[in-house]
This record gives sequence, C-alpha cells and structure tokens, in this order.
Amino acid sequence: MMQIKPQRNFTLMLLMGVFVCTAVFAYFVIKSAVRETIESQAVAFAEIAAVQATTARSVYAKEVAEKLRQDGFGPHVDSANMKGYVPIPAQFLKLLGQASSANTSHLFQYKPVSKWNLEASQGLSDDFLRWAWPQIEQQDKASPAQPIVWQPIWRFEEQGGQRVLRYLSPDAASQPSCVACHNAYENSPEIIARRKAEHIPSGKQWRQNQLLGAISITIPLSKVEGMAATRVRQTSVLIFGILFAGLALAIWFSRRLAKQEVRLKEVARDLRRSEKEAQDAKELLHAKQNVERAFSELSAYLQAIDQHAIVSVTDPQGGILQVNQKFCEVSGYSEEELLGNDHRIVSSGHHPKSFFAEMWRTISRGDTWRGECCNRAKSGAQYWVDSTIVPLKDAEGHIVRYISIRLDITERKLAELRMSHLANHDALTGLPNRYLLQDRFQTVLARCRRSHTQTAVMFIDLDKFKPINDTLGHKVGDLLLIEVTQRLLSGIREVDTVSRHGGDEFIILLAGIASAEDAGVLAQKLLESVIQPYEILGNTLSISASIGIAVFPDDGDDMDTLLKHGDIAMYYAKEHGGNNCQFYQPEMG
Repeated sequence: MMQIKPQRNFTLMLLMGVFVCTAVFAYFVIKSAVRETIESQAVAFAEIAAVQATTARSVYAKEVAEKLRQDGFGPHVDSANMKGYVPIPAQFLKLLGQASSANTSHLFQYKPVSKWNLEASQGLSDDFLRWAWPQIEQQDKASPAQPIVWQPIWRFEEQGGQRVLRYLSPDAASQPSCVACHNAYENSPEIIARRKAEHIPSGKQWRQNQLLGAISITIPLSKVEGMAATRVRQTSVLIFGILFAGLALAIWFSRRLAKQEVRLKEVARDLRRSEKEAQDAKELLHAKQNVERAFSELSAYLQAIDQHAIVSVTDPQGGILQVNQKFCEVSGYSEEELLGNDHRIVSSGHHPKSFFAEMWRTISRGDTWRGECCNRAKSGAQYWVDSTIVPLKDAEGHIVRYISIRLDITERKLAELRMSHLANHDALTGLPNRYLLQDRFQTVLARCRRSHTQTAVMFIDLDKFKPINDTLGHKVGDLLLIEVTQRLLSGIREVDTVSRHGGDEFIILLAGIASAEDAGVLAQKLLESVIQPYEILGNTLSISASIGIAVFPDDGDDMDTLLKHGDIAMYYAKEHGGNNCQFYQPEMG
C-alpha cells in the first residue's frame, strides 16, 4: 500500500505536467496561426487597396481630366491657383490617399511616391522606401514592348512601438497621355532648374509601360492583433478550465480508488481489476479532453474572422464539416443543406477542371492555396470570392482538415467588367470600338500569317443618313443606327467583327476568307440587307451603303494600311453613286 501511494502521486504529477505542456503548446500554436492569418490578410488587403487606387486614378484621368482637357481646361500642377482646372492624376491620387486614411479611421494609409518626385513627402523618405524602391526599379525595362508584370515589395516592421505592414506597389505609365504629361513636365524650364539646384540629373524621359512611381501603403496591425490576443486568452482560459476539471476528476477518482484498495486489500484479484478499470477510465477521459481541446482551438480560430469572411471547414476528402453564418447568407443555403456536402454545391461551372485540379494538388501537399473563384448561390445568382485554403495538420504532419477563408469580391469584379466593357465598346450600338478592333485585328493577322491565308476588311459608310438625322432628329438617327447594326451582325459569321468607326461609319473584319470573291459576295449580301425599308417611330425610312474592301496581304500587311485602303475604296464607291462595293486598286490613290 505504501508503494502504491507514491506511485499514484507520481502519476498525477506527470499527468499535470503533460496537461500544462499541452496547454502552453496549444496557446502558441493558436497565437502563431492567428498572427500568420492577420499578416496574410493584411497583404491581400494592401493588394486590393493598390488596385483600387490605381483604378480610381485611371478613371479620373480618362473620365474627368481628359474631358475637361477637351473643354479647354483639364489638369494642371498648380490647379489650386487656377480657376477651372483640376489636379493632375498624381495629385488626385495623393488627395484620395489622404481622404481614404481619414474616412477609414486610419485603418490604412497610402500615398504615391517616386524617386523623381521633388516633393519631400512623396519621395523616398524612409528606410523602407529606400530599401524597396531599388527592388522595384530592377523590374523595369528600357524599352518595354508590352506591359511589365510587376511584383510588389512588402515587409512587416515596427513604427512607434506598433507592428505595421509596409507595402510598395509599382505604378507604371499605362497610358500614352501619362507618358506625354510627365515627359513634358520634366522638360519644363522650372523643373530642370529645380533639379540642377538640388544636384539631381534632369531630363528624365519615360516610355509607355515604364516605371513612373509607386503606391506606398501602410496598414497598422495593432488593433487586429489586440482582438486576436483577446481571442487567444479566452481560448487559453477555456483550455485551462478543462484541464483543471480533468485534474480534479482524476484526484477524486484516485481517492475513491484508494478507499476501495483499503476495503478490498485482502482481495488482490479484485484490486487489480479495479486498477485496470481506473486506468481505462483515465485513458477515455484523456481522449475526450483531446477532442474537446481540438474543437475549442478550431472554434476560437474561426471566431476571430467569422464576422468578416466566408468560412468553412472540410475533411481531407472535401466534405463540409462546419460553416459560418456568412457562408449561409452569401450562398443562400442553410447550414443543414451544406453540412455533409462538398463545395460542388456552389460550383458555377465558370472554371475549367484544370483550375480545381491545380488547387487540389497544392493543398494535398500541405501548401496554402490562394485564388479567385466564381460560385453560384442557391438562387442561381453568381458571386465572386477571393479564397484562401489552409491545410490543418496533426502532430505527425498528416492533413486532418482544410480551412477555407473567402472574401466576397462580387462588387469589385462587376465593376471591373463594367469598366472593361465601357472601355472597349461603343456606347450606342454596343459594338467593339477602335481599341477592341485593334486587338482582334492583331489576332486575325497573326493567324493569317501563320496559316498563309487571306482576310479582308470592309469600310462601310451609310448613304443619305445625314438628311434623316438632321430632319427627323438624333433620336430617330440613333435608332436607325441600332437597326443597321443588327442587320450587319445578322449577315456575318460569329467569328467576324463589326465595329462602329464613328458617326455612320462601320468596319467589318473578316476572320478569314478562302478568296477575295468571298468578301465581295458578303458585301453584296449586306448591301441588299441595309437597303430594305426601316420602320422607326412611325417613319418608313430607306438608306443604302457604300462599301470599300481591302484584302490582306495584297492591299496591306497591317491594320492602318488596310483601313486606309478600305476607306479609299469606300469613297470610290460613293463617287459611283453609292449602294455598291469596290475593291481597293492601287490606281485609286
């Protein structure tokens, strides 16, 4: 009996030590996981902020500054002292950064910076900028033929006793107007004089797609880390509570066993059986505590981001084990409908199988996967999410769970689609504009060069449209242009392109033809379609068209030459009475 008691006390002390070590280890695991998640989300947020800033600047430059410039005012460096003028896009970006910082209670700050900026607050004013700028500058090219794929630079550092994310996103000269404006600014006598006075080389000239500057973003992490620390402490209290209850139960059971040993000392066989039952009970209790602790850790981790993201937890095969309320709200499915299913329940069919195959390869080897996904809600509506999937491993390194954290970016994606459509299509007819036509032209010409085949471009001008527009009004004229557009579209193949060139002029790019005669046959078919009467707001209208045709490669090897020759042939058709088509001939001029 005296030998059993010290042994029992030793066992209790050993269990207590194991419990305490496990609790401390769990505390640091949770703390590390939360810290890594905060840093990852901060970098993702900085990336979004940089994209939004440069997008806002581009929209301002195109939709505000350029329109004002056409009215005789436009942007100016000294706009504050010049009535009718607005800040240049770089100044607008600085003002936007100051306003964003103030309106978000300083949750983040950003500003434009540049090695060449003469304003001290927008130069390389601190160690991070002086460290990061050369790394961005190394990505620049002397004569980039196309946009450079830039990589942002970031790091975490201490500022005023607080951890912050410092993030520097390259800002390239994406538009010819930006290049022209900055080059003219650098060549102005005032700037040359200032650079010479400060012993800075003058005369810097940029080319399109080269590095103009960068967006510096600072995100304080103290508030989020404080909230996370509170969650970690709460989880630790819960774990220690469970440990204390387990120890108390073990002590109580030990005392009860000791009494049984005293009462049944003479029955050694029964005593040994009781000891075995007690050991089995302890092992069962230990297993229960491990399960409770694992779920407590997971619940605490999910609660830290539950209010701001769509969260789900799956088993290694993808079966959904847990979802938060945000998932249910966005998808339209109840928790009961989601549990036991996999994420194919919200699949939109937008992505190819290779997209998900690559995702599974990444997470199956234990790496974190990041990407944007298009999902479909129960109502049938599509929504976009920025998704991060993190594998959760056990002590042996085996994957036991996948934790998926998603941010709803539907509004951002819709805005990008709207902006892309407005930038590449005619507002009245919805046809591709000159920019989109140019892209398709290059694709078609490249394919024809590879396959040694022909293609053709038709330059179409409507006959007698101006009198209709002047006498019946622009509304009737606009509706007539829309009707003509529909007839042109119905007369061509899906692979061909109809573009509105302006006013009553249209351009048709044929994706490929067997011979020039094919273009002539199509042109005649379109003439017959266009000349049919139109019923517009109670008016029966009749118009015709003049078509000029230029054939690749006989009449030109590039877009500008083919359009020029098609235009010449179209005017030749008009001079011959209209309502006919003409192939370009060198003697036309």
